[in-house]
Amino acid sequence: MGPSSLPSPLPTTSTPSPFPPPTPSQPKVTISPLAGGYITLPTNSFVSPPDDNAPSRTVPSLSFLISHPTGPRTDAHPLSILPPKPTTATSRPYHVLFDLGLRKHASLYPLPLQRHLERRAPHALGPGVAAQLRAGGLDPAVDVDLVVISHVHYDHHGDPEDFASARFVLGPGATGVLAGGLGGAGSHQHFDPSTFPAGRTFEVPGVQGGLWRPLGPFPFALDLFADRSVYVIHAPGHLPGHISLLCRTAPPSPSPSSDPNASAPSRWVLLAGDTYHDRRLLTGAKNIGTWMDAESGEEHCIHFDRAAAAVAIGRVRQMLQLAGEAGEEVEAVAAHEEEWWEEARKRGRMFPGKM
Repeated sequence: MGPSSLPSPLPTTSTPSPFPPPTPSQPKVTISPLAGGYITLPTNSFVSPPDDNAPSRTVPSLSFLISHPTGPRTDAHPLSILPPKPTTATSRPYHVLFDLGLRKHASLYPLPLQRHLERRAPHALGPGVAAQLRAGGLDPAVDVDLVVISHVHYDHHGDPEDFASARFVLGPGATGVLAGGLGGAGSHQHFDPSTFPAGRTFEVPGVQGGLWRPLGPFPFALDLFADRSVYVIHAPGHLPGHISLLCRTAPPSPSPSSDPNASAPSRWVLLAGDTYHDRRLLTGAKNIGTWMDAESGEEHCIHFDRAAAAVAIGRVRQMLQLAGEAGEEVEAVAAHEEEWWEEARKRGRMFPGKM
């Protein structure tokens, strides 16, 4: 485990950027992380070789508030499922939440997930993402326009009922998981088809459609607002429908450009969801772990498709390397990085602060 970006080779002018170039009036977003509760993970179920020095880790389930200056243009955005910003809210940014963490009360989960949560003790639920937003001056029922869910596991979907006017976006294949489950492949693989609000929940079209394009090492990326500010990254492996978000932000201290017509520099942030659970998987110091189920004797993995998950991890690693070689500033953060979260707290990057 280490810093939030990997050491990169010295930049060379001959290395092309893996990221899309900015438009002349390029919008950028801001990102404010929130801790949506905490669970304890058995380290050796996630990494191999086993880590005898740290048998467990208590980690946050992170949520991210993404603020876009205007929101989708009704005449240009590729997804008709995206709601425009309410006409009564023209003075505020367009607010997107990526993941909602855990529910605020264990009793709100179905009994199988309540029993699973007991296995993740010590854990802490509440006050919930909505209460934190409210304490920071946002009304979750009114001021959140869109919620994008990386995948439909219990520690990411949070309390959708707290966001009464938002639309919910799931990755391709996620609604099938909610409806049919995964055949009992582990106690965490329990799903409630009524989790998300009917009529306000939509699944992104599959990658076979014409909306997805290659972006750097990622074969399938979808320009969410059609303005090069936020990309949905197809990142299967952990669970069907798993997606990440790649966001264009402003550097902390933009350097003045000698060209007055040039766009301000960008800084990129990959919100990786559960692509990886331990940063050592990015460095290659560890491999994806498995465990033996005591009752069935079957080998289990936290990733539904272990091979696809390894490919997804490799693409994040390649993105960081290519960005470093091109002199691009990029940060990757997954949903359960406790060291990243501790550092973010110390630096004032958590909501209402910004990354």
